[in-house]
Amino acid sequence: MYKLIFTLIFSSVLFGCTSVPIETKNTELEQTLERYISTYQARTDFQRFLSFYADDVVLEDMLYGYKVTSKQQLAEFFNWQSQDVLVLNSQHTLSIEQKIVSIEERTAVLRGTFNPFLYHGKQLGPWRFTTVLHFNEQGLIRYQQDWINYYPRSFVTKAPNLNLDR
Repeated sequence: MYKLIFTLIFSSVLFGCTSVPIETKNTELEQTLERYISTYQARTDFQRFLSFYADDVVLEDMLYGYKVTSKQQLAEFFNWQSQDVLVLNSQHTLSIEQKIVSIEERTAVLRGTFNPFLYHGKQLGPWRFTTVLHFNEQGLIRYQQDWINYYPRSFVTKAPNLNLDR
């Protein structure tokens, strides 16, 4: 009798609990990531691109030695309006080869290639990259760390050492 009562109580508690399925959280983060990638690839809507970032975002470009600590600084760093960058061959700005997403840590790692482009009239790329994105609880990017294989190396020969900036 006690076993039956215990089993009924335990079952009602167990089945009465609700939680957000991991698949739902997964879908939300992955959908945000896909929208971010599509916006970045198209490189046409700068305000939409910025909308993926938190106001207090930190971006570290580890090889270039550049760090920003706000959305305003991020906007100045990327500055799509300057028309300094022209992607060649009607390609997307970048191609993604691998995505790794951790729902629990709200983190994504992207590995891919920046396609060939003109920068101030000089042809550059392709450049391989790895980017780590950390999302806050609102689904906005709060931290971005870029590892870009810049070539020619003259882009990074005088870059500050971000390892010392902790």
